[in-house]
Amino acid sequence: MEWIIATLLLALVVSLVWGWRQRTRTQQPPSLPESSPDAFSSLFHAAAVAFDDGLVLVDVDRRVRYLNAQAEELLNLNRTMSVGQGLIALARDYQVDALVEEAISSAEPRESIFQPLGRQRMLRLRAVPLDHGTQGALLLVRDVTQLSQLERSRRDLVANVSHELRTPLASIKLLVETLQSEPPAPVAQRMLSQIAQEVDAITQLVEELHELSQIESGRVALQLVPTPVAPLIERAIERIRPQLERKNLQITARVPDHLPHALIDENRIGQVLLNLLHNASKFTPDGGRVTIEADVITIGNGSPAPPGMPLSHLPGQWLLVSVTDNGIGIPANDLSRIFERFYKVDRARTRNAGGTGLGLAIAKHLVEGHGGRIWALSVEGEGSTFYLTLPVS
Repeated sequence: MEWIIATLLLALVVSLVWGWRQRTRTQQPPSLPESSPDAFSSLFHAAAVAFDDGLVLVDVDRRVRYLNAQAEELLNLNRTMSVGQGLIALARDYQVDALVEEAISSAEPRESIFQPLGRQRMLRLRAVPLDHGTQGALLLVRDVTQLSQLERSRRDLVANVSHELRTPLASIKLLVETLQSEPPAPVAQRMLSQIAQEVDAITQLVEELHELSQIESGRVALQLVPTPVAPLIERAIERIRPQLERKNLQITARVPDHLPHALIDENRIGQVLLNLLHNASKFTPDGGRVTIEADVITIGNGSPAPPGMPLSHLPGQWLLVSVTDNGIGIPANDLSRIFERFYKVDRARTRNAGGTGLGLAIAKHLVEGHGGRIWALSVEGEGSTFYLTLPVS
């Protein structure tokens, strides 16, 4: 649709340029598009303002004759001071000027990806010659930053899935080849057990990937019901207790009496709590401590916010649940990325911890689906605290 509009704009520009040439032949001074009184100029200006992309009109010498507000914002220009200036001086990048020059000289459209200096933006530039390049060119500027990020995320996802599958598949292949040599029965039994463990790891990865894709696509409907939080926390602790006892970890729950109910999907929030407790026990050394707490907080109206709470949090009354451990902690450089898919803090430190790196990503989507937020504070070597907020019913 955008390129259809761009084609219509190009037709308007060509008509406008033809009008300029006619006025020049009759010794009338040419006017800039935004000040031209004729119908074509008015229509061009209205279309350029409504156009989502940036639009820059340059003459054959690559001097800017017109640009709309979108181009001004995308290229970080001053519209008043830009008209009449050279394109290379305004864009401060020879690639933009070279792209337009090539389109004018070859009389053919040219396209390129451009990143402005000092800005975290990716722009797609398309230069279209006017009247075979004899009247300059029309430069279309589109912000493709989000598309670039999505493409990078897709590549990262494929790379991460490949990495996570490669190790168990290689182990299974090696074990199967060994079994084919008919080893002694006890050895064969041990190898079959190892194969089962690797298959379980792959199954867990596939199931979590499927669940994450369902959540991200909005196909998971949350069943929001007023629910007491204390029994939910108790069930999560009971489910994780065998893992805690194997490492002789001490767990403490601090939940005030008469805590208001939370408007949540009980099964989904139970899944989040179990994941946080599982991580706390996994990264806490033998004999350590894990604490889970819940309380009511008020956000906004001058009330003090919990430490580290995201600025995007909605005001009002919320239930704040925290899970604290005195484990290995998280390095400061990694803390902002732990909720990304497949992100694992220093694989050398967590080599024996297992997991797919999807649990926290799933937890983040589920909590935010309830309108709350989840975040973490940590000091490497001293432990971590994970916070999540839930709406009060």
